[in-house]
Amino acid sequence: VTGYDVTTTIDVNLQDVAHSSLMEALQASEAQYGCALVMEVQTGEIKAMANLGRTADGQYAELYNYAVGNQGTTEPGSTFKLVSMLALLEETSTALTDTIDTGDGKFRFHDRVMKDVIKGGFGELTVQEVFEKSSNVGMSRLIDHAFGKNPQKFVHYIQKLGLHKPLGLQIKGEGVPIFKTPGGPGWSGVTLYWMSIGYALKITPLQTLTLYNAVANNGKMVRPCIVKNIKQANRVVKSFQGGVVNEKICTEATLQKLKTL
Repeated sequence: VTGYDVTTTIDVNLQDVAHSSLMEALQASEAQYGCALVMEVQTGEIKAMANLGRTADGQYAELYNYAVGNQGTTEPGSTFKLVSMLALLEETSTALTDTIDTGDGKFRFHDRVMKDVIKGGFGELTVQEVFEKSSNVGMSRLIDHAFGKNPQKFVHYIQKLGLHKPLGLQIKGEGVPIFKTPGGPGWSGVTLYWMSIGYALKITPLQTLTLYNAVANNGKMVRPCIVKNIKQANRVVKSFQGGVVNEKICTEATLQKLKTL
């Protein structure tokens, strides 16, 4: 509205650091694009949101909001193993000291082979080490034991976390997550296992941050907030807060294990 001022939650100093750090990382890796987000744990206030994409001449510029928008909706990869661990620990009595054999780093699920990054594999790992070393074979096998006969239960945990839908950020054009469900389009006999390591699904970087923030925030998942208030001169017309997406993402016992991981 003409004459109104929008006050954001951005901290200009943190924004400057996030922007320059992101620039440095992108130049070093020659990446196509990247984003860096800083969020205050308890309030969900976004303190920095940097987005840079590679231009035709090999430089980097602010081309698109990858942190929030549809073009930034991508396979989260191993960061999603936190969801798999949460589901596993909630559904079963698995202890972090329990072990699983990851063998030579290859394991066949139907017509596809799951592989670990390390050549020769990790061999026997504890559940904690599966997460720490980011073993694809270990994670997918654990999820197979817990949810192989009922993959819908695994999908239920994703839905319970609210990761299957946009967060409702105060920026238009928020990316829509892409998830498959058992019996639905694109679901196959191996979808569960690839989902467990962050593939065969797509979410935004902002959603990944919101998930990890919930663990840091003692289980309370807060909605990210970037607009603090709207003013007309010195008068505050409207104030905003992030709000709560999920009061408690898991039991206290699971939460403590996730913090350890």
